[in-house]
Amino acid sequence: MRLKTSYAALAVSAALLASCSGSDDVELGTDWKGSQTFVTASVSGHTVVVGINPEAHHAQALAVVPQKDGDDDVLAPQLVQLADGTWWLSTPRKGQRPDRLFALNTARHALDEKDDAERLRELVPGESLVAAVHESSGSDQGAATADSDTTSVLVRDAKTWKKVRDVQVPGSVTLAASDPSSDTVCLATGQGSGTKASVLDLTTGRTRQVGETGGVQVQQLACPAGTPVLAGTPTRNSQGTTVKVTLKNTDEATVVSAVGGRVDAVQASKNTVVVAVNTGEDSDLIELDRRSGRELRRVTAKGVDSSSLLRHTRDGWVMVSDNTATVVDLDTGTSQTFNLPGTLTSF
Repeated sequence: MRLKTSYAALAVSAALLASCSGSDDVELGTDWKGSQTFVTASVSGHTVVVGINPEAHHAQALAVVPQKDGDDDVLAPQLVQLADGTWWLSTPRKGQRPDRLFALNTARHALDEKDDAERLRELVPGESLVAAVHESSGSDQGAATADSDTTSVLVRDAKTWKKVRDVQVPGSVTLAASDPSSDTVCLATGQGSGTKASVLDLTTGRTRQVGETGGVQVQQLACPAGTPVLAGTPTRNSQGTTVKVTLKNTDEATVVSAVGGRVDAVQASKNTVVVAVNTGEDSDLIELDRRSGRELRRVTAKGVDSSSLLRHTRDGWVMVSDNTATVVDLDTGTSQTFNLPGTLTSF
């Protein structure tokens, strides 16, 4: 995420072997129309795009991602949805080679490869612009660390993919999130209770720091309309039989704290915050009123030991772990889990 972190350079558990646009040892489905969200997975040694149909409760491999010499079989692919509904896939390459970029052509049931000249790192889509969060500078390792000086954020036009500006953000970005309704991106620098949040206006390139974590070990970040929602566990997290989640609105930010579990994912809108909290073998999906912090609804997904991804669809919330997807209906208080065709590789 995955645990889902909002950072793209995540190792995958299975090696991704060379593949082409199709493969005899990967059985491809045809449910492009019913798939409301997409992920990538490793199936028979190939990277494939998987469509998840939350209404029918099934997931199908729909397309094999072509792989070329120099593609990195350690770093995780990224699959993001832009504000216009299109899905974009980037696959990392070794060294400083540019990532390979694909658009999911759901009408033609194919992947359209696009030219690119940048290491995209993590793609964070806004309303009309897209931010590509690069690795931090000022570190001997060349990777994100707490004492890095700056992080480079490349801003692109979502329609033309042309470069708009390059912004240097102070510190090492460890989490990034956005809301397609706004051209603002929320960034978190540092780790744990020392995490600091800031908001980057993609249209101007200006950054402002907001809020404090209030002693919460930050694990996840959301960004409804440019307001950071930081979620995690208290510095002194006590274990219990029931998860208790509290919400506090601070100076231009919202802090969610979960006692009795691990925060795997958070999503937020104007009125609510939804958080996935792992309790060991199970996970609770909890909805809170964003203004008052009052718990509105809760569903326990049995046997879901992690939630690398959390996405809202018209047929419920979809939680994705390593090998399964779970559809949670907060209205009816039910959940249903089904298998992915392989092991999750996108985050």
